[in-house]
Amino acid sequence: MRARSLIVIAILASAARAEIRDDLRAQLDAQWAVAQKTRTTIDGKLDARAAERAERARAAYRLLRDPAGSPWVDPAVRMAALRRRAAARHLLAIDRAEVSLLADELVRVDADTARLAADRAIVETIAIPAPDMSWPAKGEITRHFGTFVHPDSHATLSRHGLDLDVHAHAEAHAVADGVVRYAGPIRGLDLGVVVDHGSCWSVTAKLGELGVTAGDHVARGQRLGDAATHRLYLELRIPIGIGGMPIDPEQLLEPKPHD
Repeated sequence: MRARSLIVIAILASAARAEIRDDLRAQLDAQWAVAQKTRTTIDGKLDARAAERAERARAAYRLLRDPAGSPWVDPAVRMAALRRRAAARHLLAIDRAEVSLLADELVRVDADTARLAADRAIVETIAIPAPDMSWPAKGEITRHFGTFVHPDSHATLSRHGLDLDVHAHAEAHAVADGVVRYAGPIRGLDLGVVVDHGSCWSVTAKLGELGVTAGDHVARGQRLGDAATHRLYLELRIPIGIGGMPIDPEQLLEPKPHD
């Protein structure tokens, strides 16, 4: 009977890991699509600027060769010609600056595309944690991971973690063994603790008091701090790309202690 239970647990763990890997692929594929669309847009702008620049260059060349700017021409006529020349030079300078900015942006997009290709390969082999992490505290989920529609703006936004409704100033605990990489203020999340668990990072935030500092080794269930009010925030990231890639914490957390 025990052997059968272990087999079921192993199958569920394998399915959870496969789902997480699929989610990571989908995130990277979406970023790749955005990068390709951005590159197409930049290429179109560069082509348009090239045509406009050629026309302006021809017009500027005619102005620069205009004899009205010669010293023997009537001063008023000469001044008007000089102003036109200055305007032409200014427009050409703007064209050069715009083309330079677009070229720099293209370099960045190509670098991002190369990084995404490398990250896509990493997804296929990177270790995915087992779905047995402990909850940071007892409580009910009030906000889930993923996209949601803002009630006021009606814009579709993305939430990278989940919110737990906990007892006021409840202790927040480490979800697994690891090393504290950061402990301090996190914009929009009060105080928070980032723990490196090897195969993933956790961000436990909305804390009012910290119990650890950067460099501390923590054990699963160890106190990280206390909730600022009655909410805790938990985010999990797989170490791929800049800052890691967020995944749904519910995919890796064990059944709640009070379930």
